[in-house]
Amino acid sequence: MVTIRDVAKAAGVSVATVSIVMNDKSKERSIPEATHDRVSRIMRELGYHPNLSARRLRSKYRQTPVILFFWPLDFRITILASFLNAFSGEIQHSGFDCELVVRTYDSGKLDAYDEAILKGGYSGLIVGACTKNDIAHLESIKPPMPVVLINRESEIFSTVSTDNDLVGKIAAEEFIRKGHKRAVVFASTTGYLASNLRVKSFIEHCRTNGISVDDQYVMRDDSTFDGGYYIAERYCGMTDRPQAIFCDADSIALGALRGLNDNGIRVPEEAEILTIDMTASGATSYSMPSLSVIEMPNEEIGHKVIQVLSEKIIESSTEPSHIKIIPKLILRDSFR
Repeated sequence: MVTIRDVAKAAGVSVATVSIVMNDKSKERSIPEATHDRVSRIMRELGYHPNLSARRLRSKYRQTPVILFFWPLDFRITILASFLNAFSGEIQHSGFDCELVVRTYDSGKLDAYDEAILKGGYSGLIVGACTKNDIAHLESIKPPMPVVLINRESEIFSTVSTDNDLVGKIAAEEFIRKGHKRAVVFASTTGYLASNLRVKSFIEHCRTNGISVDDQYVMRDDSTFDGGYYIAERYCGMTDRPQAIFCDADSIALGALRGLNDNGIRVPEEAEILTIDMTASGATSYSMPSLSVIEMPNEEIGHKVIQVLSEKIIESSTEPSHIKIIPKLILRDSFR
């Protein structure tokens, strides 16, 4: 049976664009006449007959789709803005007419929102930065709508994520390239799932390639400016400390920079820093010295999340799709 995805592929457009043409809203959504005609022609040639439930979803007989977005209420709230901007941009660009409801939750306690998920009448669900227990709970209750997880893994739900192993590998390769034989990790005390995977990958790739990362040099505190500062103070008090520093969050790295400076350690002359940039706010480029980063592709992830979810809603499908996004290395003054 021909699907809306088949039509989109043949016409070289998005599923959302096919839906717009299908519902006679091309002029309203500024779809070029040539694109409208091409999509209409391909629909006829392929013998595509719209799914009635999907058509009602976009018609006057049913309300605009409403998407529920969960994000944890902890230090990662600073990352939320980058995803909301990406969601908004993709919704406007694609013409997917929907409403987005944002709800914060306590990490590991997503089960407190079962009634909203199961009885709220939402058309789709996005969950960011959840724990393994949150994922297991969601899989057990089987939400009756398409679900997309951000930076997490699941065989049941769709996922859009950064390749965490690749993040650690990229960082380790930079340490190898510079000829470092020892490294230290500044990391969060809290065991955030993705962060732990990236740190684990970094350590494994370092050790495999002859770079020592002793347990005493995996130093942890809160994932905040203060936390980074306190780690740096402990680091500066050590004898025979490694010169190469890997931070698992930009907040830790920015605090550490101040801590190193206050203790008379010059960067990059006496200590080199490479960090993960979580927020994509650009703050790391304005530090002194500017921080070298592996930038998390939040904008691209946000675009893909909306693309995947809109297709699932239009197709009335809960079949999972999985997309991996490649992170970007940006070398600046702190680790040249």
